[in-house]
Amino acid sequence: MATISLKAPVGINGIGRIGKLILWLITARKEQESVVISTGRETGKGLEDLAAYLAFDSTYGPYDRFFFGFGVGDRVVIRDGHVWMNGVKVIWLSDAKCRVPGSVPWSDHGVELVFDTTGMMTDPSLGDDNSLRGHLNNAKKVVLTAPFKMKNKGTAMPEDAVTVVGGVNFDWYDDAKHRLISNASCTTNCCAPAIKALVDHFGDRFLSYSLTTVHAATNSQSVLDTLPKAGDKDTRKRRSIINSMIPTSTGAANAVLEVVPEIRDLGIGSQASSIRVPTNTGSIVILDVTVMGEFDNNYVHGIFREYAEKYPEIMKFSTEQLVSADIVGSPFSTIYDAPFTHRRTSKRDNRYYTMVDLNFWYDNEFGYANSIMRLYDHILGRG
Repeated sequence: MATISLKAPVGINGIGRIGKLILWLITARKEQESVVISTGRETGKGLEDLAAYLAFDSTYGPYDRFFFGFGVGDRVVIRDGHVWMNGVKVIWLSDAKCRVPGSVPWSDHGVELVFDTTGMMTDPSLGDDNSLRGHLNNAKKVVLTAPFKMKNKGTAMPEDAVTVVGGVNFDWYDDAKHRLISNASCTTNCCAPAIKALVDHFGDRFLSYSLTTVHAATNSQSVLDTLPKAGDKDTRKRRSIINSMIPTSTGAANAVLEVVPEIRDLGIGSQASSIRVPTNTGSIVILDVTVMGEFDNNYVHGIFREYAEKYPEIMKFSTEQLVSADIVGSPFSTIYDAPFTHRRTSKRDNRYYTMVDLNFWYDNEFGYANSIMRLYDHILGRG
């Protein structure tokens, strides 16, 4: 039996892009009477500005219209000193003490599970109040909406922490054991299912892959050029995202290795890179793979068609000629673009090798928020 109650209010630490969309999804479901959000600071002029921020969105449009269509009336209102969304009370913790995870009074409001969406505290090995683990002072479990990142690279992963990705390794999650759960990154949720499908199908015939994510802008980037901060390693992110495509790093390569350990076991070569582009959301992973043998496009399509049938909420098999605007608002973790598959077979020493260029779309915001909800359902024992 799951240790988290369905009716218990969830807690959301940080209301940035992912935190806001998780709040949208939770309240649209309307399974709890309340949701608790923690910002640790006031917002604008107060409750009115918080309500406006939650009600409208430059990427997805109004909350009301996105979930319920036109002409439904206001689903985000202020009543009795609280914001209400779709009839669900939003309890707002704005006291400065809530900047410290260990000081957020989650249990006072019945919260058992916290989504930490700040991206600021990612090391599960730290045990002080001002760390991800600090939430456990007043909650049972924490879901991190980012990859774990150890400050000391030689530190072993704590036994109560696990990284899971839907369609890949949800079975690793042990409800009695794990209290800190990472959902990895949006890019990992896009490419790991595809790589897992290829590993399971080809085994040691899968020789190598290289992935590049062409990724929409995030709030970690500058709107206009800014002076790099002291110690910045990636100064390109200080260049204007409005005007440039910006090469940068991605943690997807390491995260995929963590959730698909067969890659190391089989000695499959891997690498990853990223280019940020000036769009609000909507990204694509270009996955170039080399496998031993001769295979045509239809054969490759069959692998992902079968996977999409097995995990229909996670992967969509598309035969449409998509562009990034077409997948804004998509709930899938990954969308296989079948028409954009290219391959070439070569022969060396009487052996055939096939190189395949595969493409997978993902809404790096709403799609990722939906992957969080699938993890939440799994933790509840219904996923």
